[in-house]
Amino acid sequence: MKKIVVVMSYVGVGAVMCMALLTGVDVVGRYAFNKPVQGGVELVELLMGIIVACGVAVTTAADDHISVDTIFGKLPSSGKHVLRVFAGIICTFVFAILAWQGVNGGIDAVDSGRTTSILKVPISPFQFFLAIGFLASFMFLLVQTILLLRTKKG
Repeated sequence: MKKIVVVMSYVGVGAVMCMALLTGVDVVGRYAFNKPVQGGVELVELLMGIIVACGVAVTTAADDHISVDTIFGKLPSSGKHVLRVFAGIICTFVFAILAWQGVNGGIDAVDSGRTTSILKVPISPFQFFLAIGFLASFMFLLVQTILLLRTKKG
């Protein structure tokens, strides 16, 4: 699983760098030469999908999501454990649905030949990549939840 995290990290960072470079070139082109990057906004949107897929997967693997623990901090150790297990089960279920729907969306995009409006870039590879990110998150959550269920706290 560490290899998946490393690959997703590098792909996500690469997408952020491409997006920053593209945005910089677009701004300079637009204001200095009155020539913005053709389809720049579309490319940024596609890169954002890659960033989200990678970011969610890496954050899930590190168990580093932002959480509000107003009630959590006041619970006894057994209550905290039950809440963690419950949240793990719910999140695992949600990411299974997201991955499944991502694959369905990718198949639909292939079948319909959906592309971006200006550059005509096929959307399906990006849809499938998003599904892969959600699938990775699902796997990480599943492992984390199983490990939580094996540990008896309280």
